[in-house]
Amino acid sequence: MSISSLIDQVKATNQDFEWYPTTDEMIDVVKSDIYGDSDYIRNSPTILDCGAGDGRVLNALTDSSKYAIEKSKPLLNSLDKNIFVVGTDFHQQTLIDKKVDVVFCNPPYSEFSTWMEKIIKEANAKYVYFIVPTRWLENQSIKDVIEQRDAKYEILGNYDFLNAERAARANVHLLKIKLGSYHQHTKIDPFELWFNDNFTLEINNTDTSKYEQFNDTKDKVKKSVKNELVSGNDTVKALEKLYLRDLEHLMTNYKALEQVSPELMKELDVNMDSVRSALQMKIENLKDIYWKEFFDSVDKITNKLTHKMCDHMLNQLNKHTHIDFSVSNAYALTLWAVKNANQYYDDQLIETFERMVEKANIVNYKSNKKTFGNETWRYSIRDAIEKIDRYGLDYRIVLERIGGINTSVYDWERRQFNGLKENAYHFINDLRVIADNLGYSVEGQSNASTFEWTSNSKCEFFCTDLRTGNLITLMEVRAFKNQNLHIKFNQDFMKRLNIEFGRLKGWLKSHGEAADELEVTEEFASECFGTNHQLGKSTLLMLGFDN
Repeated sequence: MSISSLIDQVKATNQDFEWYPTTDEMIDVVKSDIYGDSDYIRNSPTILDCGAGDGRVLNALTDSSKYAIEKSKPLLNSLDKNIFVVGTDFHQQTLIDKKVDVVFCNPPYSEFSTWMEKIIKEANAKYVYFIVPTRWLENQSIKDVIEQRDAKYEILGNYDFLNAERAARANVHLLKIKLGSYHQHTKIDPFELWFNDNFTLEINNTDTSKYEQFNDTKDKVKKSVKNELVSGNDTVKALEKLYLRDLEHLMTNYKALEQVSPELMKELDVNMDSVRSALQMKIENLKDIYWKEFFDSVDKITNKLTHKMCDHMLNQLNKHTHIDFSVSNAYALTLWAVKNANQYYDDQLIETFERMVEKANIVNYKSNKKTFGNETWRYSIRDAIEKIDRYGLDYRIVLERIGGINTSVYDWERRQFNGLKENAYHFINDLRVIADNLGYSVEGQSNASTFEWTSNSKCEFFCTDLRTGNLITLMEVRAFKNQNLHIKFNQDFMKRLNIEFGRLKGWLKSHGEAADELEVTEEFASECFGTNHQLGKSTLLMLGFDN
């Protein structure tokens, strides 16, 4: 979508929060300044953009981790899937726990001073870059916050938006605030500054503290959530309400310490650093708990992922759980998950398919006259996959690399995955996920944990073909002590899998090519082509968000 169209959209939907896209000239100056610093000659910095717009600044400035705070839904939708949204409403976010190398901000100019003060006070970064009206120099509050952080500022240039993609008459400074150095992330800890601003405790800081941090257990919080949580579309709102309640309770308890006399605090050997560390830990734990509860509710996304891909997505989400919990932030993270899940669904089909590539399992495309000689498979399967092209899988395969019956001498290891090796167990269930994504519903049907696996025993897996409504056999699997799996697939399923694999690899450009190369009817190829499961905006509605 063009910038002018995007601007029209944010205006039409009342989602225009003074977004004036940063110009290429300004971006180039920031980029030159960042990479002129010896810190980043070899490594790209991690960057947080407050008011990220369409993500242009993040994409231009770094190849490393990209984080955004953005409120406008059309702009959120326009962000690349490699940009992780860590907040929506800027005023409701804390920046203290979002440690990055660089913070960038081109704020709404009607409230630039509020944004500048908050960012300078809370930013956990070495450098901050602002695009702000030149009158910031007349604002004493901003200068006071710069002094509080023991920071230095530098004006990198004077600019305007007269010829910008969205024209405006504003005269602005491109401003750099240096909060840290090569050897030190920040000179003044932003959490310490926030703590001192919010708590007027007088405690002896010189004595070694024996104060033990107390921490509500996660089980207690989870029990509270389960007791009060409502079902259906109100889930996220209920979690937000409980989170704010618990956060307020936490802050109230710590504020109560202000009523205790300094003499008693000293007598109890309470140390300021201990109190501050305890509060920081408890706030982070509280966020973690509520985000974990939320992630458990996005099974409409994760149930369509293979074991490895599900772990990868949840690990990515869990890396960023120090984000404040709110309905709008949950929406943004779910939007990120939807964007990335679609790529994961395609990637996992390719990965799972290639795990089944063995010399005896593959068949040539009609146009591929190459043969698969022994030399192709001499070193490794991975080398062979890179050398061969335009192939499919037979519906009867033998897998030598997946694992089979667990022959451990330990009974608990043999029982852990019902007699299978762990890799084989997860792989069989992954095949069910891949089939489900291609229109063969496995809901309510047997999975790998249903059977007690013994060598050479046939285990039959069923599914419902959503095109016909018929219950059919998806696959028959036999596991062996020599670590082999023998699988006989439903032939129509294997044809569909071959078509989608070829499409995703770029070998099949149309259903006509698929019909010719794989020798199936055009009608069948047309029905199969491009059918691997994908999420849309309706997923947000199913998860309880108004879109």
